[in-house]
Amino acid sequence: MLYSTVDQWKVFLAMMVAGVLVGVLYGVMKLLRRALSAGFFLTLASDLAFGAGAALILGYMLTVSNYGDARLFAFLGAGAGLTLYFAGAYPIARAICVRLSRGIRQLFRRIANFRLIKVIFR
Repeated sequence: MLYSTVDQWKVFLAMMVAGVLVGVLYGVMKLLRRALSAGFFLTLASDLAFGAGAALILGYMLTVSNYGDARLFAFLGAGAGLTLYFAGAYPIARAICVRLSRGIRQLFRRIANFRLIKVIFR
């Protein structure tokens, strides 16, 4: 337990990393739901997995950095990390994922148009 403000910046920084990781998890789950054209139950399962994953990430980082002591500055650090991810890295990562998915889709279309593939999978 930190009684002074000397090491609080380390906890804040660790929780910022946790917030960024939660943002990455959110982006992966969102991409997965879109790729699978998720219905109600798959969306529900994805949301439950995200909630459990976010709780595990935040709980682990809070335990490692602050010995499990829940303080306001720790959660503010997680919020700052999440905001930092969504303001900076998320738009770039989303654009890269969109381009990759388009490229993969075009590759599969080209493969599907090969004559040998049409004969094999008739």
